[in-house]
Amino acid sequence: MRVLFVSGIDGPCHRYQVLHRAAQLRRFGAEVRVCSFRDPALAAAAPEHDLLFLYRVPATPAVGEAIARARAAHRHLIGAIDDLVFCREASALPRLDSLSPAEQALWRRGVERYRATLAACDAFLGPTEPLVDAALALGWDARLHRNSLAPAELALAEAAADGLLRRRGEVVLGYFSGTPTHDDDFASIAPALALVLRRHPHVRLRVLGPLRLDPSLEPFAARVERRPAVAWSELPREVAAVDLSLAPLAGGRFALAKGEVKYLEAAAVAVPTVASPTPAFCDAIGDGIRGRLAGDGPEWCAALDELVCDEALRRELGRRARSDALDRWTEERRAAELWREVERVVARPPASGRIAPEDAESEALAALALEPDACPALPPTEAGAATPPLGNGQRLAQVFRPTRNGLRRVDVHAITYGQALDHELRLTLRTSGGRVVAAERCAAAHLPDRGWFALDVPPQPGSAEESYDLELEATGTGPGNAASFGLAAAPSSASGGGADGGVRGPCARFGDEPLAAPLALRAFAAWEHALAAPRRRDRVTA
Repeated sequence: MRVLFVSGIDGPCHRYQVLHRAAQLRRFGAEVRVCSFRDPALAAAAPEHDLLFLYRVPATPAVGEAIARARAAHRHLIGAIDDLVFCREASALPRLDSLSPAEQALWRRGVERYRATLAACDAFLGPTEPLVDAALALGWDARLHRNSLAPAELALAEAAADGLLRRRGEVVLGYFSGTPTHDDDFASIAPALALVLRRHPHVRLRVLGPLRLDPSLEPFAARVERRPAVAWSELPREVAAVDLSLAPLAGGRFALAKGEVKYLEAAAVAVPTVASPTPAFCDAIGDGIRGRLAGDGPEWCAALDELVCDEALRRELGRRARSDALDRWTEERRAAELWREVERVVARPPASGRIAPEDAESEALAALALEPDACPALPPTEAGAATPPLGNGQRLAQVFRPTRNGLRRVDVHAITYGQALDHELRLTLRTSGGRVVAAERCAAAHLPDRGWFALDVPPQPGSAEESYDLELEATGTGPGNAASFGLAAAPSSASGGGADGGVRGPCARFGDEPLAAPLALRAFAAWEHALAAPRRRDRVTA
């Protein structure tokens, strides 16, 4: 069976909802391809596959054409999403009152675009019961397919738990925020946390990632540790270093439909979770069995007080959670469930659902570089400023040093400003000794606007001990026909521009002139090489 996964988002959600499922189907011999919904090859690829799996894909003319071609070839379609962003009711959506009326209208238009794509599919898969119930209420053929942990994630978790050294005499509560959208969730338990910190001087709070702390925690600032978000391959080590993982959710029906990923990430390293009693957390945790469930403030205080004071209970709940992760949440188990659903869908005649032209909105076609099923070799660098437009014959270069062996892909953050580009871009990757590792010519029209563009690299087994020079050169540009590229949001701390001088690497070079910051890059390594050697911490990343 040939399966085409079409993804509408990058990052952790793409990994759990697309890459995990792609690996599950490969276990049953499926030939799987993954692409972005903005990939210019989507329409041509759609009828070449037996099944299209559309995850969080908004309706666009290009998506509509791909679906029409798939239907003409009698192909099947499965739609999937992991939030209630296909429901029109205000109670099913997150709070929008902080947005302007124009922004709220755009947001709700996005709901309609997700809904249109899902309605055109033969079946719907959701990772939680509320998502499936909402789809059933719309008359769709909806089934439950829960999240899972990949073998590589479990291997990282095992290594993190085995190498753990905790400070004796203190209890660390951990909250792990991957995006700046969890302020309300965390604020819902801030008063309870303040009480627990006041009652127990040996308790500390550790927060990773972007989060606005509630003012009620200001008196305990000396016991609140802030850290930046980390690459997902580093997350098990961070979670394993806390005693309790916190997973509060606020926001009514929208929050109730959220999944149990925070529990899975903690369970993998035998750390118990205290979570809000959503259906997904209730199924995963079971109050007092593999963690604790807490609704209002008093329940959060009671659960935290109990676990802070009882180390033996914490360890027992963590042990049970780890056993549960290895039993109910593995790739092997989810693969069998997914394959049964796929067989059920393809055993019947495909439907005729399509996206109506009035339901689709224009979306620039661009070969977006989605997160691959690989280990990060460079932490993703948030883009801040931009380079000058790269004109005809000009060169842009960046020196960087990977943090892992097995370098297999380098992503560049492109900025087109919505221009209809028609020139050519050449990307070349060389070692510090001048050996060409990879070279590619591409049409600048395929560059995403404010997105990642990939240069694939033959796996480099010894890349953690090598320095690389990435060079970009444009040909055929003219006025209003040149792309720019993102610079790192924080300037380089490198002194003297040396490759080993700082945490981000030297500044980018535009011709012979250094720019104010390094290029915004991210890179990935092949698993078979990346796990063969520990991540170095004395090296520079771009």
